[in-house]
Amino acid sequence: MSSSQVPRPPSARSASSSASRAPSTPFDAGQKNVWTDVIDHNKSVAKQRGDSGRPDGVLFVVGSRGCGKTTLVNRLLYPDKTEVPKPTEGMEYNYARRASSGAGGGGGGVDRKDVAHVWEIAGSRHFADEVTEQDNVFLGPRHVTTAVVAICVDLAKPHEAMRTAEYWLGRVHARCAKTFEKLAARGSRLPEQLVRRSERVFAAGGGGGGAAGGAHEDAHSPLVRHSGVTVLIVATKHDAWRRTDPERMKVLVRALRFLAHANAAGLFFLGGFGAADGDSRADRSSLNDADDADEYPGEMRSQFNQFRAYLNHLMFAGADRKFPGRIAARLDHLRPVTCPVGGDRLSSIGVPKGAEGGGEPLRAWRDVTSRMFPPPRDGDGDEGSKVAGTAPDLSKFPEREVDEEPGDAPRGGRGRG
Repeated sequence: MSSSQVPRPPSARSASSSASRAPSTPFDAGQKNVWTDVIDHNKSVAKQRGDSGRPDGVLFVVGSRGCGKTTLVNRLLYPDKTEVPKPTEGMEYNYARRASSGAGGGGGGVDRKDVAHVWEIAGSRHFADEVTEQDNVFLGPRHVTTAVVAICVDLAKPHEAMRTAEYWLGRVHARCAKTFEKLAARGSRLPEQLVRRSERVFAAGGGGGGAAGGAHEDAHSPLVRHSGVTVLIVATKHDAWRRTDPERMKVLVRALRFLAHANAAGLFFLGGFGAADGDSRADRSSLNDADDADEYPGEMRSQFNQFRAYLNHLMFAGADRKFPGRIAARLDHLRPVTCPVGGDRLSSIGVPKGAEGGGEPLRAWRDVTSRMFPPPRDGDGDEGSKVAGTAPDLSKFPEREVDEEPGDAPRGGRGRG
């Protein structure tokens, strides 16, 4: 796979779309000429080699500032690259390519390249609100058929994790609803087809975590919402997370499991990307089990390789095609969690203590995690508040002219000119 940073990805369909807008073209319905013959031939070849003409894949990597989105994208595109990247501001574009053989069935053995467009969205909540309202940028009609959204949450800041995930899940559902409404108004059946596809993938357990030989027990649960696109919650910096008290770990892991499962999303915990994950040799030596510390780097490499293979499959083959490998759900809160779409169970997740017998489960998980992981009172501030929309603590940024007692002489020149 390769990468390139440019303002916008080239559109392979710009010429054909502009031609179709003309009042009369050689491609109009009922036309028969050399151009339509070429198109029919290409479709026939694609069908014979098993290519149904699937559009390019699209991956959106989103999340709060500093959670490791750029590092994740770099590792996906360049697995052997270890440099710490510069923080992203705004949107950054890359692309991934994968060779796809056209051998057999009349394809002539010609190799071709499948392409996936990779968009990283960074910045403040205001910027995210603006970007996700643009259907030509985020989950518009051109994206939803093949879109995958990776929502990154920062385990080094556990007080932000649920709010970040909830915010972005809300943006995904809202954007998909608007796009589907627009498509339905044109008479398209694509919205219905995408939701049905999501339900089938969920019911099958994501190709590794489902119930063998039967439907998923939560397939018809009113608690499960399907946006119509594939969503993965990616919890980064597991290295720093390992130093959290196990009982508190268990609460947040179960809360994230519920949030992912209730939104028909997958959940993967990743780490071992370097200093940004907060796990130095000194940190490892403080762990109780030295043997476990020695095994951990290899475990995280294996975890990432499995995640990368699964994500490549979603981008290039699609969620509706069976994953060629096997991803068994691993839900132990003391280990890095692995859970493909549909790989969990509401009955396994449960509800927080004291919430049994009534109440809304998401609210209960939100409340218990906020109590377990309150925002810090000091430090660099709470990035999650920017995502969740809460007011920042302005006492950290005094304004001398405003804070001065009446009658004091002004000390600054702000506001002049």
